[in-house]
Amino acid sequence: MKKLLCFLFLPLMLCGCSLNMSIDTLLTPPKLSEQQQQIYNALKSYTGANISLKYPKSGNYLSAFIIDDIDGDSDKEAIVFYEKNTMSAEKNSLRINVLDQDEAGWKSVYDHAADGAELEKIVITTLGENERSSIIVGYSLINQSEKVVSIYDYVDGKLRTTFENNYYSMFEAADFNGDGKNELFMALGQNASREAAASIYTPDSEGVYIRSYVKLSESFYDYQKASTCLLENGEYGIYLDASTSGGSIITAVLSVDENNVLKAVFLPDEEKQETLRPQGYTCRDADGDGKLEIPVPRIALGYDEDDTNAMYITQFMGVTENGLEEKYEGYVSISGGYVFILPENWENTTVVNRSLGEISFCRFDGEINEASSDIFSLITVQDRSSAESLLNSGDYSLLHARGDKYFLIRINEKDSLIQSPAEFMFRFRFDV
Repeated sequence: MKKLLCFLFLPLMLCGCSLNMSIDTLLTPPKLSEQQQQIYNALKSYTGANISLKYPKSGNYLSAFIIDDIDGDSDKEAIVFYEKNTMSAEKNSLRINVLDQDEAGWKSVYDHAADGAELEKIVITTLGENERSSIIVGYSLINQSEKVVSIYDYVDGKLRTTFENNYYSMFEAADFNGDGKNELFMALGQNASREAAASIYTPDSEGVYIRSYVKLSESFYDYQKASTCLLENGEYGIYLDASTSGGSIITAVLSVDENNVLKAVFLPDEEKQETLRPQGYTCRDADGDGKLEIPVPRIALGYDEDDTNAMYITQFMGVTENGLEEKYEGYVSISGGYVFILPENWENTTVVNRSLGEISFCRFDGEINEASSDIFSLITVQDRSSAESLLNSGDYSLLHARGDKYFLIRINEKDSLIQSPAEFMFRFRFDV
């Protein structure tokens, strides 16, 4: 195949990113917009000039200025987190200021001590039956080893705390049961003073938060992410990727019923090491069918667990009423950021590392050697000239390009396992 594979219609999976470093460490603060500068000037008129703005470390709100309609009056207010520079580091000096605007401009209308020392994450959304926006704030405490969530409502010009200082390892606010209303999901890691657990919190008609929880394994000490999708029974599943004390990932699957009760759909058998896998193998929808799978790598044919250069094939496991079932297999490149889904008839094949950046799939006849005939090879190069050189050789075709990376393939069309060369562009997907 001596032609350029078209990749314009390759299904892409969108990915998100989060800011994991403190903005305070940047040498140059971000430039303020005109509106932000007006808010900042109004804040300094109230606090004095000797303050430092504080930024959330993750989530959708990454600015020090959060501008939203938080009281339902159709006009936007501003929330700003700041510290007074005159306070000692040992004291919790983080504060919340709410500013509103009238014909004269912005002005501070309320100032409140925060419930933590550092700002981790902010979510503004409605919860349960409450039509008023809830301001959900994740903090880390002075010791930096613990995090707490507080929820505020802004009513009659004041912040009202409705949910205070609840410990968490991760939290998300979303519609977890498909009823059109959002719930608060929180997961807590195991430590010496508490058990690992996942919880759903929903405010009732009086604004009281009702908790439903599931106890989790004591090996769950932190969490990578929580993802949702429809399960086979029609319920929404929460795929919770947990970090273990040994540095691996393990997954539990939960669901929330119509009564906002959290249930365990799948809890892994740790003696069997179900779903236990290295970092980076978080749950994802690799084949684009709208369902999440749990990627569990297994050693490829012909390798030993003791081999320092062992290669791995990934089993993508689905959760059914009978437990885990393999849906398909693929090759996952954590460094390359992609997944290649293997055709179903490639059962007795293995993967080898031919050279730097190039992996090949070949038939397995009992041993791996340089003479093994390749079915398909994929090489990743990081500069245009190298990609053009390989393309000009006539052996490779361009599969896709992303940023400064070029993904090229070499196909042995004479092998009977190759049914349609064009199918490879649909089996290659960027990872999330």
